[in-house]
Amino acid sequence: MELLQMSDKVEKNISDALGIEYIPVVEEKEIKEVKAVPATQEQADSDYALVRKNLKNIISQSEAAIEGILDVASESESPRAYEVVAQLIHSSLDANGKLMDLHKKMKDLNKEEGGSGPKSITNNSIYVGSTAELQKFLSERKKAKQLEKKDANEEQ
Repeated sequence: MELLQMSDKVEKNISDALGIEYIPVVEEKEIKEVKAVPATQEQADSDYALVRKNLKNIISQSEAAIEGILDVASESESPRAYEVVAQLIHSSLDANGKLMDLHKKMKDLNKEEGGSGPKSITNNSIYVGSTAELQKFLSERKKAKQLEKKDANEEQ
């Protein structure tokens, strides 16, 4: 807002200096509402592939540029050339970091979409009965397992 007022003052001063009438220009901007459309998995995969390809391309180009500028820096022994090498290395590292962030974000996206259901199901069983019945059941079960082991040993 201040910038607009400042330019209006400048234009008014110029108009006064030239002896012409100052007519401010008011531009009305139409505000359009933009609705976000959710991306499908296919679109997300396509975007991921494109961004990944671009980042890999940037990384390979920066490697070639680093090699070239290193040659120039070693031949000229110019501090500015070495500064450029350092900046190129830094930007290459940033691109590598962005590539790793992209992988992490895509992995999180895939987890989010695939993880709508429960990961594991836990069934809790409740025994309704007396302790005497439970002991009888467990002892019968133990005897049945012992008989199975005995039969298995006899068959061998």
